[in-house]
Amino acid sequence: MSANPTGPDFSPPGFVGCYRHPERMTGISCQRCGKPICGECMEPASVGFQCPRCIDRGRASTRPARTRFGAAAGAGGSVVTKVLMGALVVVWLLDFVSGSLATRLLVLDSSAVAGGQVWRLVTASLTSGSFFGVLMNLAVLWLAGRALESELGSWRFAALYLTAGLGGTTLYFVLGPPYGGAYAASAAVVGLLAANAIGKRKAGEDVRGDLGLLLLLVLYAVLVGFNGLGWLTLVGGILVGALTGWVLAHAPRRRRSLLQVAGLAGVVVLCAVAVALRLSLL
Repeated sequence: MSANPTGPDFSPPGFVGCYRHPERMTGISCQRCGKPICGECMEPASVGFQCPRCIDRGRASTRPARTRFGAAAGAGGSVVTKVLMGALVVVWLLDFVSGSLATRLLVLDSSAVAGGQVWRLVTASLTSGSFFGVLMNLAVLWLAGRALESELGSWRFAALYLTAGLGGTTLYFVLGPPYGGAYAASAAVVGLLAANAIGKRKAGEDVRGDLGLLLLLVLYAVLVGFNGLGWLTLVGGILVGALTGWVLAHAPRRRRSLLQVAGLAGVVVLCAVAVALRLSLL
């Protein structure tokens, strides 16, 4: 055998240059794109190795984790909670300055609703009545609202608050006195707690404490005579809040947002039908 004048060839058969560092010979290929990669470019994968470019593409195409309600996990933020808290404070301060003018325009007044002022069924969710009532609603929103908004996402949280409040005013309008009135911020707040209990139950968590708290709130309102028959608003808020929570928590993952919107619309229609039936009997 003749000697090789240029020296022995130490490159093993089948070795090629790394596609990112051509001067480095390698026998390893990326499991995703099949291109040769050197030791510096090897990124451990579930099977074999991948190149940095494929790793970056995989990260970009990976869907973000979702909460049990469909919101992006870790999105954070509590904008709606803070806006609602601010609205409750502003309404109370306007009342304090003007002598309950804001409340008279926004609160649920069954006779006014029967006369066509149906917006009160929604705007009543911004009225709390006494200073103590405002403080209680603010405390619940601060302690529970922020965490729940991070689970629901902003638009779901806002929709839940409004539908729970609407549920409270609807039940009062349907079953309460024809010339009565009620505040509904508390109904919206307890509706948030009821929806949270539904989400926890779906996740297999213990909800006995949540149910006990809701029961105590209703019993307190009944026994103390809170706002006359205003306890009806709490019951309505709990029922519709739980129903809305079920819609949000149990919507199938495929087209979840669309189905959640349809379910929320169905809850609103249900309340509207109940109000219409009551109006037809007046």
